[in-house]
Amino acid sequence: MPIIEVKGLSKTFVTKDATVHALKNINFAVEQGDIYGIIGMSGAGKSTLVRCLNYLEVPTEGTVIVEGHDLSKLSGQELRDLRSSIGMIFQGFNLLMQSRVIDNVMFPLLLHKTSRADAKKKAEQLLETVGLSDKATSYPAQLSGGQRQRVAIARALAMDPKILLCDEATSALDPQTTQSILQLLKKINKETGITIVIITHQMSVVREICHNVAIVQSGEIVERGLVEDIFTHPKSRAARQLVIEGKDPDEYEKEQESRRGSSQTVSILHESRKIRIVFGTQSSFEPVIANMILTVGVPVNILKASTQDVGGTARGDMILGLPADAAAQEKIISYLKERGLAVEEVD
Repeated sequence: MPIIEVKGLSKTFVTKDATVHALKNINFAVEQGDIYGIIGMSGAGKSTLVRCLNYLEVPTEGTVIVEGHDLSKLSGQELRDLRSSIGMIFQGFNLLMQSRVIDNVMFPLLLHKTSRADAKKKAEQLLETVGLSDKATSYPAQLSGGQRQRVAIARALAMDPKILLCDEATSALDPQTTQSILQLLKKINKETGITIVIITHQMSVVREICHNVAIVQSGEIVERGLVEDIFTHPKSRAARQLVIEGKDPDEYEKEQESRRGSSQTVSILHESRKIRIVFGTQSSFEPVIANMILTVGVPVNILKASTQDVGGTARGDMILGLPADAAAQEKIISYLKERGLAVEEVD
């Protein structure tokens, strides 16, 4: 049984000026121990969605089931008890700035009537886990952004939660610090089996850490599945923009707005037929394109090429502009498929 199930979830906000449908018929499930990504541009509804997962935001319609419990059927006390098994970290860290690091980590334990001695011992263990044993008596203002997020992670783990919700947890951090936080989350997931749900607008975060992903656009899930599968064969327009063009959702929306405001259309790629190929672990050791050109006897244009880390595995993709001759096109595609490469047409 999945640890989280979301069925037919919708959320509508009604104001005096308008009715906003933030989420529409959301359906997905997260398995125990998974690292599940939810990606979308600003305003897509992903932060509202994560707040619905622990009923900080009550859905207008639909069901949220956590650890077999339908949250809509729990009493106030039962819901509070369940939330103790759900940790949460945020973009803004949300630390107590006037309290020392160790006191921040002890805070949820003391709220749940843990003795001060036991809370201190547990907090020291957690600070060691996140690599901040030497910062126990420091104050948050004395720490870097990455260190503050590590404190927030230690605090979120204080109640031994089974689920960790991360709402844009790395958005305020530089790339190197983001990488260290993601590695820490992967380590915690591997060592404890905790289920992690990551809300992000950064495709690089999803590629780096997530096993499964749901892509949210305008309050709806437009595609979901294994990160590797979506990288290899993106189906929705949003996924293809993210994967093939390498754009994060915010960049895509800005580009669309720019195009809508322009009266000109510029054609950049003139080839009549273009294909995208994805290199796996095996094919990366062979000069596939060079050998293909020698075998088929016609040149191709390489329009784009990149290598990315997808779930810890190096994956390369390339877009080729094929020659005009239809027979040569089919020979090229057959050659690539015979070598186990994923091949798809692109616009």
